[in-house]
Amino acid sequence: MNLRMVRWVDIWLGIPLAYICSVTGAVRRLFRRRRQKLGGYSRILLIKFWGIGNVAMLLPAARSLKNRYPHARIDFLTLSDNKAIAAAGGCFDTVYTISSRTFPLFISTAFTNFMRLRKNDYGLVIDFEQFARFSALFCFLISRRDSIGFHTRGQHRHMLFTDPVPYDNGIHIVSSFSLLAEKAGAERYGGVNNGPLLHYLPGDMQKVRELLQERAGLKNGPLVVLHAGTSGNFTLRRWPAEYFAGLADRIIEGYAATVVFSGMPEESRAVKEIIGLMHNRLQAVDASGELDFGAFLALLSIADLVISADTAPVHLASCLNTPVAGLYGPNTPLLYGPWGEKGMVFYKSFPCSPCITNFNAKIYRCRHPQGQGACMRALRVEEVFSGVSERYFKPGQKDKAGHAAT
Repeated sequence: MNLRMVRWVDIWLGIPLAYICSVTGAVRRLFRRRRQKLGGYSRILLIKFWGIGNVAMLLPAARSLKNRYPHARIDFLTLSDNKAIAAAGGCFDTVYTISSRTFPLFISTAFTNFMRLRKNDYGLVIDFEQFARFSALFCFLISRRDSIGFHTRGQHRHMLFTDPVPYDNGIHIVSSFSLLAEKAGAERYGGVNNGPLLHYLPGDMQKVRELLQERAGLKNGPLVVLHAGTSGNFTLRRWPAEYFAGLADRIIEGYAATVVFSGMPEESRAVKEIIGLMHNRLQAVDASGELDFGAFLALLSIADLVISADTAPVHLASCLNTPVAGLYGPNTPLLYGPWGEKGMVFYKSFPCSPCITNFNAKIYRCRHPQGQGACMRALRVEEVFSGVSERYFKPGQKDKAGHAAT
């Protein structure tokens, strides 16, 4: 489904509906007794539609809510593409999904879930979307008592919540999501040092080990996962293919590393293009399209380093406390960068950066004078290789030129 079309429908239809519902809500509150203080819930619904990475970033908040209300039923409403990560988080009793395959299917599954969720008598509904009116309308119409969501400047959605929380564009999204949970009485989550936020099955790890044994054999060097793809709706976040190829060559030649390229099935063509540009292409492992979600988590969990474009694996690695380096351009790492203690960022803050924001509903057009993708091209291979070498590889380990990592 075309994300840009969905955004426009959300604006032109969602804003009028939001104001109509807000008037209805004001009238309803006039005849309702003064609400008790937030808390004491037996059924809670969390809503987050867009993005596997965003679902990963709300897991700390969901875990905090689970700790605060251990006997409550906590359900989750999301898009069908996010069901696997929601299940791997282990926080939700039931995951309800809306299909985004086609617009008619989106509407029909949204209506079906709305009718089903209305019957569940949720005392609290929390909307984790930053700008969408659609999710705020769901929140307003499903909640039987309390509702929490972001008051994002210019998005015309805050009046649909009983307890709106000001959206702060100067803090990481993980911290923003935690503010919503704190509004509901939960404590700030202690971080992934308390254990990984995502889980996989023993069979998933077995699949990974068999793939590595078959494709790479046994090596003593580090295991490095490179993820080059991004969502088809945000292709300008991609690092050039020749840059990824050059980085992979440097890592293989410098540290005798096992380099594995990951990706969705639709990204296999891009991965093959990158490998075709490498000098050491026979030593690269193409795992794109071959690992289901559980096996992909297992791969990330044993990696010595993940290097990824600005997309979901940055946040999956953060959930697993795996060292991760993120490559950023149109989006800002201040909000969406790695959030574990083992993360680092490569980013050129141009005067036009960032062009993807939560105030323009992530509908953007590159305006850089050097053309589309200039911010990503500005991240040079040598800069990234030197940065990850200094941060992640063992002190004293030498590349073939005799230069030691520090």
